[in-house]
Amino acid sequence: MACPLLYLGLSLSAGIGLGFCLSPAPAIPAIGLLTCLAASWPAYFLKKNTLSLALALLATALLGAGAYAQADKDYSRNALRKLDFSGYADFVGRLYRSPSLGAGRTTLFLRVEDASFQGKKTAARGNLRVSVLHPSAYPSPLELKTGDRVKVSAQFLSARGFRNFGGTGTADLRKKQKIHAQAVSKSVRLIEKLPEPARLSPAHLVSSLRLTIERRIEAHFSSPDRSALSRQGAVLEALLLGERGRMDKETTSGLQRSGLYHLIAISGAHIGIISWLLLSILRAVRFPRRPSYGVLMLFLLFYAMIVEGRASVMRATIMALTYLWGKLLWEKPHILNTVSFSALVILLLNPFSLFEPGFEMTYAATLSIILFYPRVSKYLSRLPLKTGELLALSLTAQLGVIPLVAHLFHRVTLSSLLLNIPAIPLVGLIMGSGFAFLVVSPVSAGLAALLAPGIKALIDVFLWISRSLDCLPAFSYRIPAPPPAFVLGYYLFLLLILLRPRFKRQRALVSGLFFVFLAVLITYPFPARSSPSLRVTVLDVGQGDSILVEFPGKKKMLVDGGGTFDSNFDIGEQVVSPFLWRCGIKKLDYVVLTHAHPDHLNGLVAAARNFRIGEFWEAFSPAKSPAYEDLQRALSKSTLRRRVFRGFSIREGPLLIEALHPEESVPLTRKAENDDSLALRLTANGISILLAADIGRASEQDIVGRGLAVRSQVLKSPHHGSRTSSSPAFLAAVDPRVVVVSAGRGGSYGVLHPEVLKRYEAAGRIVFRTDLDGAVEITVQSPGLRIRTAASNPPP
Repeated sequence: MACPLLYLGLSLSAGIGLGFCLSPAPAIPAIGLLTCLAASWPAYFLKKNTLSLALALLATALLGAGAYAQADKDYSRNALRKLDFSGYADFVGRLYRSPSLGAGRTTLFLRVEDASFQGKKTAARGNLRVSVLHPSAYPSPLELKTGDRVKVSAQFLSARGFRNFGGTGTADLRKKQKIHAQAVSKSVRLIEKLPEPARLSPAHLVSSLRLTIERRIEAHFSSPDRSALSRQGAVLEALLLGERGRMDKETTSGLQRSGLYHLIAISGAHIGIISWLLLSILRAVRFPRRPSYGVLMLFLLFYAMIVEGRASVMRATIMALTYLWGKLLWEKPHILNTVSFSALVILLLNPFSLFEPGFEMTYAATLSIILFYPRVSKYLSRLPLKTGELLALSLTAQLGVIPLVAHLFHRVTLSSLLLNIPAIPLVGLIMGSGFAFLVVSPVSAGLAALLAPGIKALIDVFLWISRSLDCLPAFSYRIPAPPPAFVLGYYLFLLLILLRPRFKRQRALVSGLFFVFLAVLITYPFPARSSPSLRVTVLDVGQGDSILVEFPGKKKMLVDGGGTFDSNFDIGEQVVSPFLWRCGIKKLDYVVLTHAHPDHLNGLVAAARNFRIGEFWEAFSPAKSPAYEDLQRALSKSTLRRRVFRGFSIREGPLLIEALHPEESVPLTRKAENDDSLALRLTANGISILLAADIGRASEQDIVGRGLAVRSQVLKSPHHGSRTSSSPAFLAAVDPRVVVVSAGRGGSYGVLHPEVLKRYEAAGRIVFRTDLDGAVEITVQSPGLRIRTAASNPPP
């Protein structure tokens, strides 16, 4: 068998997938594993090779199922994950990774030993990610290292993430990273390094070296006013250390649009560049070839320690080390075996890795290059300056990842086929110059100062390349995730192209079917889901509002986009847009901004970038709002802008939309206020739903006092259930049967008030809360309503 490890890797992956689908008790696959192993040896000695191989592969699959079942059981039962603190708590433990630096924050990775809440100590071990805020301090005032024992006072956050229909949200990502819980601390003063005897460990020494490198980059690559790391410095830090936390949103989104983001995330490309640089240096000094492989292996191990075993680096390093070890032993190792071995090691260490996008894309791209590069490169060999090799490498890698990028990230980036050609060698030059800078800087500050401008210029060119095709939107766009059947069909016919033809025109037929699946993947020709009647979904966006209104028929309206005061987390990109894509939506006929507070506005920026917008509605515009300016830039020129005030109405088939508030007045541009919120009443089939935005008592009294028709069966609670809204007179006038409150979990924002909840309950209203129920979907059905929640309909 030419590639035995390939079959073992596929069997292990299949078993992990089976464990994910069936969730067996760990003992069941363990018993099956022992049975298969016991049966395979007699079959082997009896020379029943086929049976022995089948049993061995089945045993490997059962090993995968058992490993996943045990890991899932351990994660689900973790004591830290089950804590339910509703405020600040104290956590004591050791840092298992160096702090991750971000703009105005430092993230700590703490292996918790115990926790205390309101003076009560709890034994709760697990991995806790803590974001420590220091918005005005640069560089990070926290100089902690791996292995330091610390005490952290932080606001404990819910482990469940956002609950919306069809998605698991951020909780699923934490599971893949084996992070059991997260917390946020508002000040570095709440972080205390605990005294203990001096202790040296390899991890602590490596962390110290990493901190030294970060400080050297900061010394030469800070902004002119030294208030932050410069854009070039953040990119250099990402390329050399894998630390992307200090890259600004504009840089990150530009690299994602261009398809060059993979060059920032340290992975196989970086390990390949490092290997080529070091082997070239060793070759230049006439170092013997085989010993040079050993030197390279030692350096790659050291580099993997410096970047602290991040998943992408571990994958690439294990691949490289396995290949180099094979070169030392057998001269020509089979590349498929080395790749498969690295996958086996990673999956046995962490079975959750199989479902990590980075893992899937790394191996899809690598296998595609191995299988197709020799065939593609021969047609491009005549291109000058090795352009053909780079184009073949870029094309074959893209063949492997196009379905995954579309399915996982809702993105098609055809631009990367061209931009990889100049970007890959340029990144190699930047990394080589960056390593030279790190070697020179402790020896001579003058030489480091001479190198820094050149590195900055190279990074500027790289960033210009990433933006060079932005004027051609057809090269990079967003789509809903293609159906899994078409992803599988794409890969099936891609592999069938490799088979030797057995009948006339087989290759033409297979190639034609492959291009059909490819066309479906990159265009998503399917219509969005339709509704025969009015359907309103109040999304779970934490503290904020975002509501999808599906008209009878096909038209869609998004009212607000949620948002946070934390610029590091984009609700629109991470929560709202994925939900819309799961509904198959590519176009929003109407987007409504009720008022320009961050928890309503900020998420709309991503929605405007990711979807075609027919009309944009607002009442008043905010003064001096960067997020609002971003939204206006994101809206296309073809989008119709409309001012909507009291008295406006529009009919779409059986649906009537009326604006109840605010009254038109001047100036139209003003400071954003809750009482200037745009309140809409939707009526279909004699049933009304009132979306009250954030209006307060004054606005409620104004609406009721004017005698407007406000009676509605469903009320979206004004201002998230705040004490300043939902006055008794307003509730009496609306007289809703159902009230939906969009609020943050745990009452951490202090908006949802118990007094208001009691008022709803005393009046006999049925109350749904996004902090408890997740997203709430209301469908108008003659003669009543059908209501379901994400909490009662969890994803599979």
